[in-house]
Amino acid sequence: MISKEIKEILTSGLTSGYAGRNLRTPVDRGGFSFESSHYKGAEGVYHDEWLAQITGGGQEVVEVDGKKFTRLYAGGVAPVEQLEKLGITKKDVVGYLRWKIRGLGGGTRLDRTCMPTETDGDKGEWRYAYRVLDSRENISLTLGEETIFYKGETVFIHLFLLCPVE
Repeated sequence: MISKEIKEILTSGLTSGYAGRNLRTPVDRGGFSFESSHYKGAEGVYHDEWLAQITGGGQEVVEVDGKKFTRLYAGGVAPVEQLEKLGITKKDVVGYLRWKIRGLGGGTRLDRTCMPTETDGDKGEWRYAYRVLDSRENISLTLGEETIFYKGETVFIHLFLLCPVE
């Protein structure tokens, strides 16, 4: 089970960083160039590093009152050819994702399912879903899947692993 405090810092860091306006900076990690965002607030400390163009992955690490937690993710946007057939771009997909993350806040990418009840977006062609695929309380591990659909086709997917660092 993810504590309330960990959920709060993961949500604050994500909504201010990747999904927000927090400064993103390049960072070298083992000889690879990543993008990074960092947030420090009353809730704790949040750090995110990712390597992606169309697909890729990254890792968020947070600390609250000396307790550390990580959320790893991988996946990305459908191929450009598929997006072109649908009349959308990577920028459209990522823009919708950021909009949903800001709107849902702590209601997604954590330890509970967030399924759409109706279409989202101006034209009603977008759908967002996050579902918990597996959870192991004895090891404190959660596996989740985030998907964006456009006109019924999958245009984005991320898989998440969430666990404490002990």
